[in-house]
Amino acid sequence: MITVLVHELNQTPMRRLISSAGHLLPLLRMETYQSVFRRLNFPAGTLVFTDFEYLNGMEMMAAADIAEAAKRADPDARILNHPATVLERFALLRRLRIRGINPVEVSRLEQDERPTRYPVFIRMEDGFWGPETKLLENPRQLEEAIAVLQGNAKPMKRRIAVSFEADRDSNGYYRKYGAFRIGDAIVSQHILRSVDWNVKSSASSTDPDFVREELAFVKDNPHAEDLLRACNTGHIQFGRVDYTLRDGALVIFEVNPNPTFPKFKGGAAAREERRGHIIAALKVAFEAIDSSGTGRIDFLPSAGSYQFIQSGRWIWPVRWLWRTRMARRRKMQSQ
Repeated sequence: MITVLVHELNQTPMRRLISSAGHLLPLLRMETYQSVFRRLNFPAGTLVFTDFEYLNGMEMMAAADIAEAAKRADPDARILNHPATVLERFALLRRLRIRGINPVEVSRLEQDERPTRYPVFIRMEDGFWGPETKLLENPRQLEEAIAVLQGNAKPMKRRIAVSFEADRDSNGYYRKYGAFRIGDAIVSQHILRSVDWNVKSSASSTDPDFVREELAFVKDNPHAEDLLRACNTGHIQFGRVDYTLRDGALVIFEVNPNPTFPKFKGGAAAREERRGHIIAALKVAFEAIDSSGTGRIDFLPSAGSYQFIQSGRWIWPVRWLWRTRMARRRKMQSQ
């Protein structure tokens, strides 16, 4: 069984996968961190950790405790995206640039870091909201944009400047490629293109030439080796890489650890063959990370985190039960 841990505020992507393709995949289960924190146990089998941008530092420590409890119960347990080592957006992009793998430069604005490459845009380090500004062509425009954001009561905490490293293709479109990392497999998903630099959906996606190109991309999986190298740099074994190509080289935008999978029911008929290749490749990839496991495994949050993972929404019987469980776990650990 494969258990995917998600934040309670971001259950839709995994629900969508299970609903549309779960019958074709190995047993796939979704649990929220909040449920596991409350119950102080989790299902045995393969564990996939996601949604790190939703977790605070103490919750990340508790998530790492879950992973370590799984390893103690079974040293051969499959753990994808271990919270103790996985890199999130800012840290990943910075490390990729330092190692010469990716040209994208990121700067933390609250620390008075300023970019050396332009144009840039400003966005939150966390979440999925995307750019908050237009492309800023020089330091003056950057400072003006910062002043506007602050004037609109938006603090610089966890806001970053990101260099824009994409070019238009021969047809005048910006492109964004997407490919999943699942265990040791790369599964190419799509090519999106738009006249807008912030590519969110695809223009002319049913154009016959483009349909053939996208199908060849999915079947040939041409960037698998480079994508595995980038994900390994960030200790990421599960997610979707969003990237483009410039002069034949990859430009990585991010790796989303809780990605939205395609709709495998419905959709444009012209892209049906593509969807068939994707689901077949996903089936093989999920089967490769599946592992046997029965029952649930107890875990004890570390002393530095346990008091911070309680939820203010828990009613008093739940709080009493949680504290009883905690006391029992501590007693068992001390014996």
